Amino acid sequence: MRAGSPEDAVSLSKSRVSTQKNSETSGFQAWIVWGIASVFYLYEMILRVSPGVMTQELIQDFGVTSTALGVLSSFYYYAYVPLQIPCGLFVDKLGPRKIITLSAFICVLGTFLFAESHSLITAQIGRFLIGAGSSCAFISCLKITAVWFSPAKFALLAGLSNMMGTLGATFGGRPLAMMVNSFGWRQAVLMTALLGIPVVLISWFWIKDKPAVAEEKNSHQKNKSSLSMKESLKIIVQNKQIWLAGIVGGFMYLPISAFTELWAVPFLMNSYNITNELAATASIMLTIGVALGSLVTAWVTEYLESYVKVMRLAALLAGLLFIAIAFAEYFSLWLMFILLFLAGLMIGGQVLCFTCAKDNSTHEVSGTTVAFTNALVMLSGVFFQPILGLILDLVWDGQLSGTGLRVYSNTCYQVSILAVPACLILSWFLLRFLRDTYTQDHLIEDKQKGP
Repeated sequence: MRAGSPEDAVSLSKSRVSTQKNSETSGFQAWIVWGIASVFYLYEMILRVSPGVMTQELIQDFGVTSTALGVLSSFYYYAYVPLQIPCGLFVDKLGPRKIITLSAFICVLGTFLFAESHSLITAQIGRFLIGAGSSCAFISCLKITAVWFSPAKFALLAGLSNMMGTLGATFGGRPLAMMVNSFGWRQAVLMTALLGIPVVLISWFWIKDKPAVAEEKNSHQKNKSSLSMKESLKIIVQNKQIWLAGIVGGFMYLPISAFTELWAVPFLMNSYNITNELAATASIMLTIGVALGSLVTAWVTEYLESYVKVMRLAALLAGLLFIAIAFAEYFSLWLMFILLFLAGLMIGGQVLCFTCAKDNSTHEVSGTTVAFTNALVMLSGVFFQPILGLILDLVWDGQLSGTGLRVYSNTCYQVSILAVPACLILSWFLLRFLRDTYTQDHLIEDKQKGP
């Protein structure tokens, strides 16, 4: 055919129609794949925060102190954190479908074991398995986002993923507390285990690793060399910006990992002399705030044209709000509801640490980069769940209940909870040194759109 001939025009037209249809199909499929991955993240968050609404039951059943309870809960993180980097590497190499399916199955297995445990060591193994299974959830959501969506949409999709996780934490609040009160903690945990079985099946049959266009490209690039695991890790570990993004993200995540997931309910029960159901409802206000804040964050970054400015503002305001929250006895319960919601709204900005980390690395190791960052973030739970319990035990004044359990005063809780705003304000300072990648992302999107 001659250049510029009618046949060329027809061929080009057919090509454009085919590309458009593929794009529309891929776009719809992208949301389906991301949606399934995010449902798994929601599910694992229910499991992660579940000990927070059954602290007294666990202390009584296993006969442990607050420090030991903090260690039991943090066994989740003993598996979760070390497995972040291996999971990132495997997600990069094998794709999210196989990883999510296997991970969901391990979560179900660990939850059954935790529910049936009658010794502390068995319960710890159960929590360890839940942490192992959960380790790929958030990574997979962000890997799917990086593969299926444009770079400029990463912050929004990361926010939506974070929102799904906080919704899981919400379901793990009052609804789970009501189940614990109605059926006992073991039966309630067994019910959450059963919820995971459909997640396993749907993940296997519906998740697809890459868009059809990407798979077609890969089929033509089989001989192209890819980075080894050692090379991937070397690139990431030597990048100071990724370290900084992870450390800052960890400090900003403390209100969730250390406060909401374990100590919020007993703290609020003690401060207001309320039931675990009402205390769980109050703590849910923080997770609802985080869910909404994760969405609002994407729009605020568009307005301020900066990731770092939004994170700094969020860290500072959240720190100030948590200073007030620590002194809960001086505020009414309804005002505490508002303070917790506003603090959560600010903490939603924490999700941008993953955007900055990813942008400071290469697309080929995006899953491993996110995993490494998430490992640093989750170290906050490993260290600070027991640390807050340790502070309670250190400042305990010797009071015991009629059943021989330790009773902590408002002052004990205040001293312990003040560790949270201290870390938030520290993150505000450290963010001065994080490179802002907002302009970089939007230049890439403009080039992809073309003139």
